[in-house]
Amino acid sequence: MEMIKLILLVAVAYAFIEPGWAADVSCKTVDRAISTCGQYLIGMAFDPTAECCSGMRSIHDAASSTQARRETCNCIRQTVSMYSDLYDHAARMLTGKCGVKAGIPISRDIDCSR
Repeated sequence: MEMIKLILLVAVAYAFIEPGWAADVSCKTVDRAISTCGQYLIGMAFDPTAECCSGMRSIHDAASSTQARRETCNCIRQTVSMYSDLYDHAARMLTGKCGVKAGIPISRDIDCSR
């Protein structure tokens, strides 16, 4: 019985320490964040809004494990593919314009397997 308690205690502690367990980003979160960048992504604004950049930083910060980055990448690709009038250059520049270092690129053609 004591061994089971110890195992459960370690598992609970690990869930709070290991960022991959707690940092999953849902596609709904990605959709919401990218939608705030819509005017910039379709060329109607020269720069992304503060709200857009805040969303990009949140997505980047939450996708801290390799698996979470891959899942987030797939969500990004799916979301930006819905923009028929997406300016690819603006999309590729988005994370840089928002000051997100080494962020997941915003692109319809991104390879999420890397």
